[in-house]
Amino acid sequence: MAVYLVTGAAGFIGANYVHLLSGWEPEAQVVAVDYVGFAGNMANLDPVIDRVSFERVDIADPAAMETIYRRYRPDYVVNFAAESHNDRAILGPGAFMRSNALGAQMMAECSRIVGVTAHLHVSTIEVYGELAAGQRWFTERSPLNAKTPYSAAKAAGDQIVRAYMATYPELDIRMTHCANNYGPYQLPEKLIPLAVTNLLRGKKVPVYGDGLQSRDWLHVADHCSAVHRVLHADLDPIPTAASTDPGLLPIFDISARREVTNLDIARRVATALDLDPQEWIEHIPDRPNHDRRYLIDPAKLETDLQWRPEHEFEAGIAETVAWYVEHREWWETIIADKGELGFDWSQMGPAPAH
Repeated sequence: MAVYLVTGAAGFIGANYVHLLSGWEPEAQVVAVDYVGFAGNMANLDPVIDRVSFERVDIADPAAMETIYRRYRPDYVVNFAAESHNDRAILGPGAFMRSNALGAQMMAECSRIVGVTAHLHVSTIEVYGELAAGQRWFTERSPLNAKTPYSAAKAAGDQIVRAYMATYPELDIRMTHCANNYGPYQLPEKLIPLAVTNLLRGKKVPVYGDGLQSRDWLHVADHCSAVHRVLHADLDPIPTAASTDPGLLPIFDISARREVTNLDIARRVATALDLDPQEWIEHIPDRPNHDRRYLIDPAKLETDLQWRPEHEFEAGIAETVAWYVEHREWWETIIADKGELGFDWSQMGPAPAH
C-alpha cells in the first residue's frame, strides 16, 4: 500500500488532488498536511476526511515535518503548500517567503534525510515573469524572472529545489509549473470565484485596469492529473548537461494551451449567470506591478509523458460557475469568516512591517 504525503491539502489545488487521489488509488494511505492559514479551509476536505490522516503542521517547521515523515514513512510526496495570492503578497510578503521558499527547502530536506520514492515540488508559471512583446510562451528552459513578492518567493523555492536536484542525485525530486487554475474549492479572492460570488450577491465584478491582462487557463483536475503523471513517471537520471540546460532537469510545464484575458473571464462568468456583462463589470485601479501576459508551452509534458488535458474550456467554466451556485453555503461561510476578499488598490496604503 503506497503512502502519499500531500502538503497544502486544505487549499484549492491540494484538496482537489486529495479528492482525485482517493478515487485513483483507493487503497493508498493519504497523509494530508496543512497549517490551515489564510487560504486553507478544512471544509475542502469534508468529502474525504474519513479516508485521510490529517496533520495540522507548518511545512517550514523542520522538527514537526521530520516527525511526520518518520511516523508515516511516505513513498510519494507532493508539495502543494504555498501562499499564492499576489495582492496579499504585496501587502505582507513575509508569510509568502516562509512557506514558498523556506517551506520548499524543509520539505526537500525531509525527503532527503528520511528517504522517499519520489518528491514533487509544485510551482507556478509566474516564476518566469512577464512575456516580452512577440514572445509566444515560456518553456522549461526559460530563465526565472519573477517580478512580484509572491512569484519571487516561489522562484526562490524553485532555485532551492533545482539545487537539490543537482546536489543530491539519490533524491528523486521533480518539479512542475502550472498555468492559472480554475475549478471547485478555489478561495473567492481569485478572479473566477470572486466574480461568481459577487454576482450572486448583487455586486459587480471588479476587473483590474483595462482587464486585458492575458493568462493561460487550466482546469484544476487536469493540473492534478498532470502532477500525478509526473510523480509516477519513469524518468532517466539527470544528465551532466543539465547543469547548463534546465530543460534537461525533471521539470514539466503544465498548460491546456488556452489563453484568455481577465476581462473575457469576467464576461463569461456574467453570461453564465444570465447577466449582462456591460452592466455587471466595473474597472478598478490596477494592482502594482501587474504582469501583463504569460503563457507556458506544455510540449515536453505532452511529448515525454503523453499527457493531455481532458476538460474543454467553455464547458469547464460553465461547470465551475455551477459549482459555486450549488455550494453557496461553502463560500458564504468563508466570506463571513474572512470578510470581503476583493482588493481596491485606490484605498490601499502601505502595510506595517512584520
